[in-house]
Amino acid sequence: MLGTPISETSLQLRQRMREFYETSESYKELLAAHDEMYLRHYVELVTRFAPSGSKILDLGCGNGISARLLNQADFDVVGTDISPLFLEEAKNWENPKLRYEVCDVLELPFDDDSFNVICSNELIEHLPDVESALTEMMRVVRKDGRIVLSGPNLCSPITPFLDWVRLMRGGSGRPVWGETKQQAFQQLKQNSKLYIKKRFFTKTPNFLYRDPDLQADAIGGDADSAYYANPIDLAQFFKMNGFSIVKKAVGFGIKGRIIASMIPYLSPYITMVVQK
Repeated sequence: MLGTPISETSLQLRQRMREFYETSESYKELLAAHDEMYLRHYVELVTRFAPSGSKILDLGCGNGISARLLNQADFDVVGTDISPLFLEEAKNWENPKLRYEVCDVLELPFDDDSFNVICSNELIEHLPDVESALTEMMRVVRKDGRIVLSGPNLCSPITPFLDWVRLMRGGSGRPVWGETKQQAFQQLKQNSKLYIKKRFFTKTPNFLYRDPDLQADAIGGDADSAYYANPIDLAQFFKMNGFSIVKKAVGFGIKGRIIASMIPYLSPYITMVVQK
């Protein structure tokens, strides 16, 4: 069920999510799949839009591999995550141009105008207060600096449509969102309505939230997501705050590039670049 904009209970949810990420060994095991191959498109996206010699803040970097890869691409990088558990091994990779810090994106411990590039991969959908997080990103990025956001577009109708087609052909479902044909079809209808409303009938961002599944045995599949991540919300919020949109979406592969070029806000994956 769709949620509502952040409420007075957000602090309790925020604490509950922090405790989950700080202690979940099963979630840490899921992150182990985020290896160099898995992260290649994200690293390519950031390096494409980061000027040479940039100081980069990689938010929610999990096991720290993305920050290490960006550092190997000759950037000065700070990798952060809310969980010291996730960053345990990452500390072994630190060097004069790469360090890791445990911190909450909702309260970044950095001065204003500290970084040339702020980036995150598969973080935004896990935030119980997106507006605060984006405000913090805008605060610490330098003038003419860029913010690069990557992650699933949970409001895209394309993904549940593909789920439904696959299930109709006898294939397997997608955990949480499209486990059955009926569930996939209902998600398709919901996402189609959301897209039309956000794209054509609203001029300001409307961040919608859900109750994350924070069970001890983490199942992945964005079951723990708290925000129905949507690029239209993000673009509207950045524009309201004086940022320019460099790229609404960046596609990878032939199909990805076609979708990013023709229908960027419908893309199943958010790959947005904005500039201060």
